[in-house]
Amino acid sequence: MHSPPSLPLSDPYAVLGIDRQASEAEIKRAYFQLVHAHPPEREPEKFQQIRAAYDQLRIAESRAETDLFLLQPPPDLPKRRRTVYDLEMHAEDIVAVAFELAVAELAVHKDFHEPQLPK
Repeated sequence: MHSPPSLPLSDPYAVLGIDRQASEAEIKRAYFQLVHAHPPEREPEKFQQIRAAYDQLRIAESRAETDLFLLQPPPDLPKRRRTVYDLEMHAEDIVAVAFELAVAELAVHKDFHEPQLPK
């Protein structure tokens, strides 16, 4: 199924100048009248707006979805705080990393030692 182009949701009924109870024939008639008045060669932006409105209403499923969103717009997304990271170099961080490296080096030396010859 062909999905209409994703443009910002506006009221396609207002763009086409028709009532919300308009029939498919009325929608098509309004579309062709507006395309005739605003051809894409002369007014490409207006034509895109008209075409997007027609695409929202010409298919029954997308028209029902459009009607639903016009009655009840989607909720706003929750505002999220941006995580702030401390990227500064602190002396205690350097000491902690040095300590971890020293401990790791000691552990490696325990694993590798000179073999003892049996007596």
